[in-house]
Amino acid sequence: MHRLVRLPLIVVVALVGAVTALAARPAIERMVRSFRTSSSPGAGFYDAAAGLFLGGYYDDIAADCAATLGDTGSPSVLEVGPGPGHLAERLLTLVPDLRWTGLDIDPAMLAATRARLVRGGLDDRAVPVEGNVAALPFGDASFDLVVSSFSAHHWPDAEAGFAEIRRVLRPGATALVYDLPPSWGHVETGSSGIHGADAVFTQPLVSRMRGLGPLTIVSRVELRRPPDAPAPA
Repeated sequence: MHRLVRLPLIVVVALVGAVTALAARPAIERMVRSFRTSSSPGAGFYDAAAGLFLGGYYDDIAADCAATLGDTGSPSVLEVGPGPGHLAERLLTLVPDLRWTGLDIDPAMLAATRARLVRGGLDDRAVPVEGNVAALPFGDASFDLVVSSFSAHHWPDAEAGFAEIRRVLRPGATALVYDLPPSWGHVETGSSGIHGADAVFTQPLVSRMRGLGPLTIVSRVELRRPPDAPAPA
């Protein structure tokens, strides 16, 4: 039986405001500067906003990825929808021999990622690629890990995207997909909340208990390709 946790959105917003009020002013000023000076204002604003509100999640997701990779030597990681590169920066810093490929449909976001990694001296192990998750431009069994954060709700054909992710996983490899649950007002624990996941993933959605009091605002879907599994036909 699923457990429903309900919290009005207006309360969530109020709590977020209370939690971030002390640290928000400098970050908001950076957001405004980024928006005004960026050659792509939308990407610049998202970059600053993601850093302000999602930084802790990116830290946790990077740690999850590192733990999942374990002692894999020179792991090859695909990130779907890297946006402005906050997670990529953390992954490349946390795992020094990691080789990162980032696929995004938005060239402005890829440019923001590239700039971030160049500033951090991490671009020598990074390959940004423009493309669509529903038609990944990579061969079968290419990656030791696929990760996506706060992107799946944008996929127009999520089922095709999940199938493609499975195709490019190496045998025994794992994909981790993090996203907001289907509604900010309630969460179903133990059931899939990402459209298309039920048709592809063999494991149910695992709710990530983070956020404000009893409210879960981030969920994780984990897909493992068995070591002896053939590539999808």
